[in-house]
Amino acid sequence: MKKHFKKIAPDQTTLQNSKMLKPIAGFLTNPKIWHFNRRSIATGIAIGLFFGALPIAGQMLLAAVMAVAMRVNMPAAVVATWISNPLTMPFFYTANYYFGAWLLDRHPIDLHDMNWSLEGLLSMGGEILVPLFFGSIVVGVILSAVSFLLIRMWWRIHIILSHRTRRIARKAKAFSQVSQVPAKPPQATSTTPKSD
Repeated sequence: MKKHFKKIAPDQTTLQNSKMLKPIAGFLTNPKIWHFNRRSIATGIAIGLFFGALPIAGQMLLAAVMAVAMRVNMPAAVVATWISNPLTMPFFYTANYYFGAWLLDRHPIDLHDMNWSLEGLLSMGGEILVPLFFGSIVVGVILSAVSFLLIRMWWRIHIILSHRTRRIARKAKAFSQVSQVPAKPPQATSTTPKSD
């Protein structure tokens, strides 16, 4: 399991040289934030998904700071923020806005007919931002909780299956070694005649 996460996680030198993480570069030497274990990975991804769901700048930095503060896997937290990227942002945040409006029981604004000028955005700010942030926070909490539980269960199942596979392989090896032992020839019984 560790191998899979280590393949996709950025290495320590890449993150230490990142301009985005420059403010916390001194804290990146803590070995606990580089551990690849079930708790550290699950918590790191949960942190990253939470901050990735928020429509704010500096998601990677905030996720990295939280991971360092909680001493969990920081690369996993940073990578998980990429759930919102230039390709997914329009769909992701539009869905968060409509979800927030539904939760707050507000009539959503038709985003197609909206005035996208600076004046239009400022005049509609509260009507858009409150449902957007509320929906984003709720989605972030849901994503974090679900990912934390799923990763911990997946990791546990992987460990159980690995142990089971190794146990079966050991039994098969022991059985093949027993079956390869040559059978002992039958002992010849002496048939000497009895004297009277």
